[in-house]
Amino acid sequence: MKKIRYLKKPNKIIANRRKDEKRLLIAFIGVIWLLTVVLIYFYPKSAPSKSIVYLEGRSFLNNAVRNTLARQGFTEIQIESDNTEGFFLAFAVPPGMSGKEAIETVKPIIQRKGCSVRSVNRFSQNRGFMVLVDYYNQSIGTITFLKGENLNDYLILKGELRSKPKLAVIIDDFGYSNGEVIRGFIQLNAKLTMSVIPGQRYSRWTSSEGKKYGKEVIIHMPMEPERSEYSTGEDQYLIRHTMRSFEVEQRISAAMMELPEAIGMNNHMGSLVTADKEVMQMVVNSLKKKGLYFIDSLTSPRSVAYEVAKVQGIPSAFRSVFLDNIRDKSEIQAQFEKAIKVARRRGSAIAIGHVHLETLEVLRQLIEAGRFSGISLCFASEIVL
Repeated sequence: MKKIRYLKKPNKIIANRRKDEKRLLIAFIGVIWLLTVVLIYFYPKSAPSKSIVYLEGRSFLNNAVRNTLARQGFTEIQIESDNTEGFFLAFAVPPGMSGKEAIETVKPIIQRKGCSVRSVNRFSQNRGFMVLVDYYNQSIGTITFLKGENLNDYLILKGELRSKPKLAVIIDDFGYSNGEVIRGFIQLNAKLTMSVIPGQRYSRWTSSEGKKYGKEVIIHMPMEPERSEYSTGEDQYLIRHTMRSFEVEQRISAAMMELPEAIGMNNHMGSLVTADKEVMQMVVNSLKKKGLYFIDSLTSPRSVAYEVAKVQGIPSAFRSVFLDNIRDKSEIQAQFEKAIKVARRRGSAIAIGHVHLETLEVLRQLIEAGRFSGISLCFASEIVL
């Protein structure tokens, strides 16, 4: 019987085999590592969310761009806008800088660190332009640049520059007193048209003080009412329906001499005179020669005063709302709200009140509450056409 011999493999063969196994293992690990690197490098990276991009872009505009514009002489202004989604800033263009120069200055300030200018929209009548801003190709908002004066009287609607609706508040019956209510109106931090009755104890003082505090002054010219019991005794200046042309001229001239600050006129009482076309033509002719505008207080539904003024070609307008026929603060506020609605609907309105404490307090409260922010409180001279 043959013996089976189990020969051991030579040690050299085993050692070589082990070396080959190690090489294969190292090669395998290298391939895996290389594949991992390739996958990591070429694997699509997830883009940051739109909200993160928006916040980063807004932060850049709000800090770096805003500060740089200020250093270049652009003054930030507050202006209403219907842009409720994107970021919104507004600046006044430095005086003496043209629109083209402003655009060339602004673009490099914005186009940095991922920000770019998508487009520049110029406003009509060379009033400025709007820059649409992107941040890493995502729209984040607009920056508006305006030229001229009274820039807060504008708003932005659908990317266009529009004038705010205008509301002129005329306060009648100045001249009788110089008390706290009178001083409150005079010193009110708002555009206000003061209508001063000539011939009263404090008429001259009120007109001068009103001008001093930046108010607009007009003559509250006494005119004959239908009912004589409503006449308050301004006989020296009262225009009657029986007067001739030279008498009307004489009384208006006398009122102007006493109140030289006045640039316009409205009627005090006058339900009889303002309904008389012939007398109103005399009044309007006198105002035309003197360069004054006229506001028809509409104390009578039969008034022809505004119609005559328009035919004669003098700047004129008519009262939209009486504020304080009822001296109750809630009623006065309701009338102010009505005047604001009329202004929004028509583009402008004139509200007439009187020197009452309730009227002053309501007006102050509405100003402090920002109730007039969507419209432009203005002088009557800014409304007359």
